[in-house]
Amino acid sequence: MHTEKSEKMADSRDMIGAHDALRREFGALPALVAGVAAGDARGTDVVAGHVLMMVDFLHAHHTSEDDHVWPRLRERCPDDVGPLIETMDQQHTSIDEDLKTLAANGRRWGATADGSDRDAVVTVAERLLPGLYEHLALEEQRILPLIDRHLTEREWKTTVEASLGKVRFSQRLLMLGMALHGASEEQAELLRAAVPAVVWHAGRPLGTRLYRKHHERLVSASRDSDLDTG
Repeated sequence: MHTEKSEKMADSRDMIGAHDALRREFGALPALVAGVAAGDARGTDVVAGHVLMMVDFLHAHHTSEDDHVWPRLRERCPDDVGPLIETMDQQHTSIDEDLKTLAANGRRWGATADGSDRDAVVTVAERLLPGLYEHLALEEQRILPLIDRHLTEREWKTTVEASLGKVRFSQRLLMLGMALHGASEEQAELLRAAVPAVVWHAGRPLGTRLYRKHHERLVSASRDSDLDTG
């Protein structure tokens, strides 16, 4: 790989914070959805909206990798990544199929508030988890070291910005608040370095408040009063 001598290489450890948020939020989905009473239109609207938002978040995350990470790794370290990137692609495709079904079921449940439609969302949310967990773990173990070795800091920030750019501005702030929820100071500093300065300075306080209010609405919408996505 040819880079200018002064150009810093990527530090992709901020990805772990995003992954932790995805594991936490998707892991909580089955119980969260199941806790909404059949016929509760308000609760259904809140939780179904959260389901669709999480689908959008994960889709943005994966398609940004497809567009910005895999092509560079294939070009710069083909001997290292051929089979590995093929596995990543296969996992993305499998997860994407479940995300499409989850979104379709979520929209139907949001429109009907019906118990059977709710249960269909729970089924897909549960089915998604093993493959998602496996994918995130493999990416952290095998892909992040390659990103740090073969992508520049500028290229990595382009990937992060592309992911943020695929969602509405208000959701970007919520996404940042979600990633910061429960993050250590070290992880928060990694996130700070990864996002544009204007997003960080406006987004950290606003995103934190947005996520706290969002979480409170989710807990209120579910019959499971002990639900804690944090």
